[in-house]
Amino acid sequence: GKAVYTRAGLDLRQSDNLQLFAHLHANAGEEDQLHDGDLAVFLRVGSDYKDNYYEYEVPLHKTPSGTYNNNSSSDRLLVWPEDNMINVELSKFTALKRERNAKKELGVDGVSYTLEYSVYDEDNKSNRIAVKGNPSLGECTVFMIGVRNVGRSTKSAVVWVNELRTDGMDESGGWAARGNAT
Repeated sequence: GKAVYTRAGLDLRQSDNLQLFAHLHANAGEEDQLHDGDLAVFLRVGSDYKDNYYEYEVPLHKTPSGTYNNNSSSDRLLVWPEDNMINVELSKFTALKRERNAKKELGVDGVSYTLEYSVYDEDNKSNRIAVKGNPSLGECTVFMIGVRNVGRSTKSAVVWVNELRTDGMDESGGWAARGNAT
């Protein structure tokens, strides 16, 4: 796989979802060599990109040749298919971490904080969710976006990603108090 990352200090505990749009098309003359599911896009969020992170992976579906050159807004979903969109509920990350930690406490073989623990998303069975180490949604300092070759042979393609964003904020009010004691 290949990836890029950026550093940012964000607290995602008040957000509901992370979203990212992705597009895939074959290089000119290589359309027959690239198939849906050969490549996957992943989004990694955590305190570092190697040892403490959550990850969400989506297999990519190919955009038909020539569609991405059309500027018609009606073709938006052809260029940016919904199947390629990362739209993960952040609560799934913390639930996966709790599941992994419970299995570790029970002594399940192969479950460790230093190894990546992954499952397929129950809402979309082809998407994968993973956790490694001890990441926190309250201290997200690294965002990594990458592409993996999940096929059996070398692939050459063009992948675009767009609009990494949060969706849904907890806007409920809080409580405050002031007191004096002697």
